[in-house]
Amino acid sequence: MKTYDFALNWNNEGDDRFIFLLNEECKKNNLSFVGITDRNVKDVLKELESHILKIRVMLDYQATYNLPKDPYARVCYAVKDAGGAVINDPDRARVAVDKAMVHFELMDAGILTPYTIVVRNWEPLVFRLKEEERQRLGVPFIIKPGCGYGQLGVIRDAKGTIREIAQARNYDRGDNFLLQEKIVPLRLKDKKAWFRVIHCFDTIIPCWWDDTENLYEHVSYEDFNELGLYKLVKMVAKIASFTKMVWFSTEIAIDQKEGKRRFLAIDYVNDQCDMSTKSETSSGVPDEVVEFAVSKIVSTAINDPANRTKAKRYKIFLKDASVELRGLGTPQDLLWQLSR
Repeated sequence: MKTYDFALNWNNEGDDRFIFLLNEECKKNNLSFVGITDRNVKDVLKELESHILKIRVMLDYQATYNLPKDPYARVCYAVKDAGGAVINDPDRARVAVDKAMVHFELMDAGILTPYTIVVRNWEPLVFRLKEEERQRLGVPFIIKPGCGYGQLGVIRDAKGTIREIAQARNYDRGDNFLLQEKIVPLRLKDKKAWFRVIHCFDTIIPCWWDDTENLYEHVSYEDFNELGLYKLVKMVAKIASFTKMVWFSTEIAIDQKEGKRRFLAIDYVNDQCDMSTKSETSSGVPDEVVEFAVSKIVSTAINDPANRTKAKRYKIFLKDASVELRGLGTPQDLLWQLSR
């Protein structure tokens, strides 16, 4: 049987630094590496399902679980069924990326979200808002698909007309849609209080995020303490706890309502995190964050599940410091899949 230590499910043939770093990190640690792209996905799937190929750990950067017969989703399940580990586990990911499902999980966990109305795909195409709902949503508001990604199908400045809602639903009529209050964040240290926080196994990485300019900035130790941003990591750890996801990002904004500061989960769970680097594009992730993620992902593939020591506490990776915090719960474990 042919075996690979590490695989990447990815259909982009471009020269992406994240992919290059993953390959180099595998070489450095003597791990065999295979990329699964449009060129070879059918052959790889056939070999996996015929049990002549085994993949120990795979990073999924491509599967679309709500797309029938998606070959990359089938590869994820084939790896899992053969005893390999998938980042993220396909059964967990297909639920966690559905905003319409996770929204209610967030509410049950006590995590604040903008006021949201879930429109089910079987509801009439002439769906109308009640007056009370319209008032609570405010104008403008956001319309987004439950399983959308990359801002596809999103209307940012909806006024509430039937035509707008119908237009958004035409993106995918089989999907549910969310109508969501538009949040105006505070400004902290002359920055929008909007964050993209990355959960990477046993580490949480908070970054400032400008949602209109698409700009990242790694949060510093000073800002984390001075601005009281502990709640960012607490929310992300809680999301990881009920979704069982190990690698994802969440958008969190801070606003003020009725004199109280609110931390709100905006974009709930994004797996297949875009790891384009800032050195490649102005909208990229800070390079040190990408390099850290690569090291953490590959080190997972090196670990022997029979001998590992499971992390008991979360670490917070900041721009100029790394700290360990109590009270965030126990980090999610990926390698349970390898020790079944």
